[in-house]
Amino acid sequence: MVNPFEKRATEYLQQDEAFLAVVTPEPLSTFFEKPAQEGRLYDRLAMVIGTPGSGKTTLARLFKYSTLRILLRNRGFETYKNLIDGLSACRAIADGQPAVIGCRISLESEYREFWEFPYPDTLKASLTVALLQARAVLAWLRDAQAAGIALEDIDIVARPDAEAALEAIGGANGVGLQRRAREMETAIYEISAALVPPDIDEVEQNAAATAYRPLDVIDAFSVKDGNDLLQLTPLVVFDDAHYLHPSQLLALQRWLARRELRVARWILTRLDALAPADVLIEGQNVFEEDEPGLKLAREVTTIWMQSSEGRANQRRAFRKMAKDMAGRYLSQMEVFNRRGLNTLGDLLSTHVDTLAPSKVEKLAKKVAATQRRYSITAERRTILEREVGDYLEKGAENSEDMKLSLLSILLERYANRTPQRGLFEDEPEVDMEPSKPLTAGAAVADGARIHLLHQFDRPYYYGIDALCDASSENAEQFLHLAARLVAQSETQLIRSKSPTLSSQVQHNLLRERADEMIRGWDFPLHHLVRRLSQGIADQCVVKSLEGNAPLNGGANAFGIPQEDFDQIPKLYPDLAKVLQFGVAYNAFVLIPNHSTKNRNWCLVELSGVLLIRNGLTLKRGGFLERRVEDLVRLTEEAP
Repeated sequence: MVNPFEKRATEYLQQDEAFLAVVTPEPLSTFFEKPAQEGRLYDRLAMVIGTPGSGKTTLARLFKYSTLRILLRNRGFETYKNLIDGLSACRAIADGQPAVIGCRISLESEYREFWEFPYPDTLKASLTVALLQARAVLAWLRDAQAAGIALEDIDIVARPDAEAALEAIGGANGVGLQRRAREMETAIYEISAALVPPDIDEVEQNAAATAYRPLDVIDAFSVKDGNDLLQLTPLVVFDDAHYLHPSQLLALQRWLARRELRVARWILTRLDALAPADVLIEGQNVFEEDEPGLKLAREVTTIWMQSSEGRANQRRAFRKMAKDMAGRYLSQMEVFNRRGLNTLGDLLSTHVDTLAPSKVEKLAKKVAATQRRYSITAERRTILEREVGDYLEKGAENSEDMKLSLLSILLERYANRTPQRGLFEDEPEVDMEPSKPLTAGAAVADGARIHLLHQFDRPYYYGIDALCDASSENAEQFLHLAARLVAQSETQLIRSKSPTLSSQVQHNLLRERADEMIRGWDFPLHHLVRRLSQGIADQCVVKSLEGNAPLNGGANAFGIPQEDFDQIPKLYPDLAKVLQFGVAYNAFVLIPNHSTKNRNWCLVELSGVLLIRNGLTLKRGGFLERRVEDLVRLTEEAP
């Protein structure tokens, strides 16, 4: 079987049963449960914004009526229990029955072509909206039929004051609705498919194009499903909105933001469809600032699939989701399933391959040289060795190479915290107390591991938690990284070897994979994003390898004063576009209002694959203080 980790399998699974078998419910509770409980998910426009691979389309498919119906028919399966609970918390299921009927319309196809016509914007917007409404009606009816409901058993609950409009959309029954929607789809499609755009008078005379407004009429769907008569909230999901022309997207947003619409409506889009200021400045309105009559907080629910708030909780939630997702994907692979190997973490050893004796000897000589250079007494070294030994005995990594690397950092810190000595090594050694106590802990141990990585290529990226953290909370990135590990484990199984991968094998495979992913970037301005990210990474590596490890595990971000960063969209528009595409395609993560040293910073943090390729820590928080001009200079430097 093809390795399902190699691609986002849910995009290609046609059968709902196969789709539900690999979907994890965690994103529902993370992103949709709160707005649903607060009553903000179905009564107004919801903008769902995220990077490629963040799971937007997968989530949208869960809200289809046919998907919900299959899920509930198999409610006895233990694997579906959490999904049903998650969808119930999101109010897509109520009293054990579907409560919504969702449809997804991809805006990837011909919709943008309307904006190329030589017509006024209002007419182009009317044609786009009419076609979208016709296809939404057809999609709802098609989904209900896929669930086994006859057209005759489908009715709409129309608004009380919409008798004339009800007749224009084909009446209240499914048969008439489908007939009229097909007529409208055909009429408008012929306009978009014409080699020569029809004369504007001809288009304007077709008043039906603008009179067809089913979303203004429909309050709910009433369907007879077996012995049950259900009233369902219609939900239309406009996916891939970044394919639309910016003006076209804005017109669609304004139309959907109208409060009189009763249909639930979501727009799913990537970050590159927004203005740079919307991406770079937290809390920025996703509508144009000069658009009158729109109150963002009141009329639009914005759901960011990546957010700077609660990052520790997000990391924990993503680890849980990724492990669950990996287990579901592994169970699809017969070679693992028949052996009961359904936990990816069990295949990734967390035992560290320590250095060869010759490398340990080389490290010991380096530590001894450091001691001589700073004229540190044998008694002080013994005290520090005891501190290191006491810490390592509590963990599972009590190896000679870690002991020496940690000791080297503490010796450097001791030298920095005592009065400066002379330049000659033969000066008498005098033991002095440091200005601050020296302690060995988890933070400095991370710095020791980074030093060992760069000095001796000791494995650093291994284990399921490191794999999750390197994915930057992006499901697709996780699958791409995990794919290489799963393939290697599968190969070992086929060759009758243990499927467990050593830490060194994991480390090498992940670094190779990260390098391939970065070399494969082909999004807009990718060459400038690559140049900027590499410049940041190079400086972070230099800081991380300082002998005393001043930032413990090291740096993985630039910190720009927040007030300066907020001016980037206005004063540095070219840099703003580079940062926008870097964020939109998982090269950077922005952390605004990070408070350190009595000042607020915006951190431009490198993504997981960049950290892996450049050998930087996966721990968050270490950054280099820089100015906006430093970012500009990096984008201008020759590669």
